[in-house]
Amino acid sequence: MKKSRNKKKNHNFLKYMNPKNLKKEVNRCGYNFSLKKTLQYLLMIFLGIILFSVLLKVKWQYILTIIAMVTVLYPSVILMIFRNMYEEKKFEDVTAYMEQILYSFKRRGKILIALEDARTLFFDEEKEKQGDLYEAIGRAIEHIQTGVAKGNIYQEAFAIIEEEYGCKRLYKVHDYLIQVETSGGECNEAIDILLTDRKLWMERTYALLREKKNIKTKITIGIGFSFLIIYLAVLMIPADFGITDLFISQIVTTGVIMCNILIWFLGQKSLSGSVIAYGDDTPFSEIEKQYNQVMHGTIKKEKKKFKIAALLLLPVALLAYYRISSLAAILIVAFCVLLVTQPGRQYKSALKKVRKEVEKQFPEWLMALALQMQSNNVHVSVSKSIESAPEILQEELRKLEAEIKMQPNDLQPYINFMKKLDLPDVTSAMKMLYSMATFGFDNNNKQLQALVERNAILIDKAEKMKSEDYLAGVGILVLLPMITGTVKMITDLICVITYLLSMVSGI
Repeated sequence: MKKSRNKKKNHNFLKYMNPKNLKKEVNRCGYNFSLKKTLQYLLMIFLGIILFSVLLKVKWQYILTIIAMVTVLYPSVILMIFRNMYEEKKFEDVTAYMEQILYSFKRRGKILIALEDARTLFFDEEKEKQGDLYEAIGRAIEHIQTGVAKGNIYQEAFAIIEEEYGCKRLYKVHDYLIQVETSGGECNEAIDILLTDRKLWMERTYALLREKKNIKTKITIGIGFSFLIIYLAVLMIPADFGITDLFISQIVTTGVIMCNILIWFLGQKSLSGSVIAYGDDTPFSEIEKQYNQVMHGTIKKEKKKFKIAALLLLPVALLAYYRISSLAAILIVAFCVLLVTQPGRQYKSALKKVRKEVEKQFPEWLMALALQMQSNNVHVSVSKSIESAPEILQEELRKLEAEIKMQPNDLQPYINFMKKLDLPDVTSAMKMLYSMATFGFDNNNKQLQALVERNAILIDKAEKMKSEDYLAGVGILVLLPMITGTVKMITDLICVITYLLSMVSGI
């Protein structure tokens, strides 16, 4: 079984309306919480809302509604700001820890010594302050030194650090160090691979953070333009028309202001969260149905059902032609065509989704394989990598393992891997593995380096796909403020037209 290290934390934002709970959570993030300063900021926000609402000629009862909404959201915003700083600090700490422990292990070859070296990074001598990671590493060291364990002592020690700082790359580093510590073997080149992967991960993460900041800025600018449109619309309406005093105008203006505030909040919330846990794989259970449709051909059974349903409807179409109208018959026939072609559309959609997931998760397995190949041949490395491989790859990897045993010198087992998905990058990498399996040890180092370099390209491509998926849903929030401003303008325009028509009819 593949060990599960995923942790989900559920936070009820309503409980942070209590200042004590808010202070406790902010302090947990390592920052000081000042209730006085927080209330000062909230008061300034209230004054800003009141001033702007008066400019838009919003009545007091509606202003109080807006203030109530902001009051409810404010603790979550405060918490979001501190959590974002905390998560970015965690990312910096984890990358520094990974670098130090890998270099130390490369030089000294012992996990305990590497942990002791890494711990020194997280003690602030000027402030004489120990960071959270310093304490976690200290507890891990203590666990190893006691020599008492229920299972693997190093796994238990690393689990202490992973409890708060766990992420895929940290697990990979820890697992490899345990493997070398317990089994021995040369590790210099493998550690270089992990260090390179860490460096590329840092660069991609910082690029993602810049993109998130850019989107947040665009959302804020969009909301600013939306409010400007609303204000100009109010200025253009003659005061004696009394449009702004109408119930519908007050409701729409209040609704637009609240929607814009909510859009800003959702944008901040969507673009916040853990930096180190970003890019975790999609659970296999979510795509298992699509996987079976593509890899096991379950779509063929569904095709028969849809065809039978379409054939049963054809007599109904004929009856409709004679008894109702030709249009009714045409509509039924069109529906039959949709039924017959539905499985094909389902298959294309499933194929696209599965291909995308394999493209994202294949490089992760290839990296683990490259680490195994530092001390094993290709065949053994494939076998050892199956248990920890992404679940979407495990079935095909087991087939690959079985076919290699039957045809150890044949290219076909490698070509057959994920053949139904027709992924050129995957096929090319598998051909490279076949080449490495057939050549002697002397050539393996150069070939392994080529494999690692190719995998770095695949990882970069996969990470970009994950970033696109992550940011895709948030992009719409940039456009929404303009829609809310337009709604306000159209409402006021309708009110003005209605007023003018009533004046004309009165004359």
